[in-house]
Amino acid sequence: MTFDLFILEKGRSLDGWATFGLATMSLANTQPLSAALPAQMKLTMSTSSSSAFGFTNNGFYGIKVQPQNYTVSFYYRPSSGASVAGGKLTVGFRDTSGQTTFANATVDVSNAPIASWSNYSVLLRVPSAAPTTQNTFFVEFPQGSQGDFEFNLISCFPLTFKDRPNGARLDIAQAFADLKPGYVRVPGGNDLEGPTIAGRFIWNTTIGPLQNRPGRPGTWTGYNTEGFGLIEFMTFVEDIGATALLAVYAGYSLNHQAVPRDQLQPYIDEVINEIDFLTASADDNPMGALRKSLGRAQPFDLKYVEIGNEDFINPAPSTYSYRWTDFYNALSQRYPNITFIATTTQNIPSPPAVDDHDYQVPLYFINNFRRYEHIPRPTPKVVAGEFAVISDDDSAIKNPWAGKRLDFPSIKSAVAESVYRIGFERNSDVIIGGCYAPVLQNIDNTQWTPNLLVFNANLTVRSTSYLAQQIFGTNLGNIILYSTATNSSMTHESVQRGEEGDGKLGNLYFIATKRTNDSTLILKLASVDPNDTTVRVQVKDSQTSAEGQAYILSAGAGVDPSTVKNTIDNSTAASITTQVVSSTDGTFSITIPSWSVVVVTLGL
Repeated sequence: MTFDLFILEKGRSLDGWATFGLATMSLANTQPLSAALPAQMKLTMSTSSSSAFGFTNNGFYGIKVQPQNYTVSFYYRPSSGASVAGGKLTVGFRDTSGQTTFANATVDVSNAPIASWSNYSVLLRVPSAAPTTQNTFFVEFPQGSQGDFEFNLISCFPLTFKDRPNGARLDIAQAFADLKPGYVRVPGGNDLEGPTIAGRFIWNTTIGPLQNRPGRPGTWTGYNTEGFGLIEFMTFVEDIGATALLAVYAGYSLNHQAVPRDQLQPYIDEVINEIDFLTASADDNPMGALRKSLGRAQPFDLKYVEIGNEDFINPAPSTYSYRWTDFYNALSQRYPNITFIATTTQNIPSPPAVDDHDYQVPLYFINNFRRYEHIPRPTPKVVAGEFAVISDDDSAIKNPWAGKRLDFPSIKSAVAESVYRIGFERNSDVIIGGCYAPVLQNIDNTQWTPNLLVFNANLTVRSTSYLAQQIFGTNLGNIILYSTATNSSMTHESVQRGEEGDGKLGNLYFIATKRTNDSTLILKLASVDPNDTTVRVQVKDSQTSAEGQAYILSAGAGVDPSTVKNTIDNSTAASITTQVVSSTDGTFSITIPSWSVVVVTLGL
């Protein structure tokens, strides 16, 4: 958790903060901490206090207090004549009633210079967990204190993933890592564009000391402090073993305003500086030297850059013709080893790659199993950068936005998405990668449903779509095998691209691959059949007898797959089950449940 004071788009705010005791709270803007943070909290106690006083913050919809260490830090400035009795402040956690204190620590501010900012940090040790998330963080002045006291950049950080400064929440980050994702788009789509040109993601305002990051209004709601900035984001992608797909601003924002062509060069230069910052040597490039000065000497490994976001949505295509051209021409010449990705193929020459976005009903993804097989080769590479079932109502296929919106992914939606993903793997000569979107949803502040991961202050819920993607992503082969199925029997053998086999038998969709480093067969199946299907699998020319594992996601016998969803209230309604698969002479049988996703791994 972090608590930051910042300026909102339409004024300043102390939302989330409250006082206790007789003190009053206000905003001040004289002698700010920095140009980026021109306002600060002012706590006033006019006379010597007869009891303790201070302020609290209730977190983002609650605070989960756990037995661990928290790092508390803040900037502090006492005014002339102010005094702290005993010279020490107390920080800690209490329940919202203020009656129970779970942990506290003292901060010695006796030597704080008058009317000057000082930075303080202390370790807050929590011995045992609080029973609920209805808790507050507090800063307390002792009885007898008085005067005006100013604060800024108040922060309380628990342990972070990989113990990174300004890092990611452990359970959310671990859910990312457990997917073993191939890539992560940085910083995203709509957030990149911003509501206006001025409100776009500006990379160099998200780096360096936190007090120099001004933040900006959020694209959807709230405010982006940019405490998790470009370096933090890129480091996180490395930490989870993924590849960064950097999205760069291409002169178009969500208010449909496009930068005129004759004014585009500064924005191109901005992107050049960003890519140099991430990839250039620290020895002979000023942007590389800047990165090193911020603690990262080694360049980041950047293979993919996407120019813009969703420029297929009108009226963006009319200006993307010159925006893509000018950005691509400048960037591709400077960075020949980077694959540049367009967001549409409308009005532009054939790009190296394009980003496809599909939000649909289950039937659409099932019907489009062969979508990428039907594309003539050669063709631009494809990133299926955003896809998801947003409604289980197949009758809304012509306008999925008109269907009843899913609150959470279901078994039905996860299976349909898996059919589509099998199509990705069968066409891996074209498909760079695919990603369910959106990924994160705070259940207490929701703008969009459904999402891959749902969370609140207490827990993170892995959806059915997450579980399906997890068993796919953690079981990857590097050679596609020929797969044919007849009369509920399958055969596999290694082949060249274009000879993968049909991949479909009735309502059963499948692909077989081989992981050559350990000679493992990986068979992925998605069934949209209302009945169970038993298949006999034979690996051609294999005489191996071995035991393997089947990973199964299904609703269960007789259960409507559209009704099974993992939610905050029932986080494990669906889960991955396993069963042993035994082969004899390269042959085994397995029953595929109705509306299910199954992954089988077996030594060849």
